[in-house]
Amino acid sequence: MTKNIVKFFGGTVLVVVLGLGALFAIDYIRYQKSPEYQVMKEYERMEQAYAEDTYGGSTPEETLNLFIDALKRGDVDLASKYFVVDKQEEQKKGLQGIWQKGLFINMITDLEKTTLTLRSNTAYFTLVRQNDLPSELVMRKNPLTNVWKITEL
Repeated sequence: MTKNIVKFFGGTVLVVVLGLGALFAIDYIRYQKSPEYQVMKEYERMEQAYAEDTYGGSTPEETLNLFIDALKRGDVDLASKYFVVDKQEEQKKGLQGIWQKGLFINMITDLEKTTLTLRSNTAYFTLVRQNDLPSELVMRKNPLTNVWKITEL
């Protein structure tokens, strides 16, 4: 009789453990498809991309000079890498359009005339043309790699 009781409780425990395991697995699969999980995974992907992004200089001026040098060589791929990770593809397309229109020389000339203003962790390179609104190139330091990246052009 004692063996029957042990078998019964052992079988019951096994069924409960398997049932809980199945519920956990179903819940985990459901969680992986949730918007919260997807946002978390995208955040982790972007954080890793920012941590691996070493294009740029240790000062805003150095990043600007690297960017201008890439433009002078017509290297759109390299020039786009001086932007923050989430804007690189968008800016690459924009730079390709400027290159195709033959306007790189104008852009380079304008960038070389900018003046730098530093505020907190943001660098503003401003170009003021007569009878025109000012243009700005904005940079921020990537805290994961300590390089300056272009955030706005």
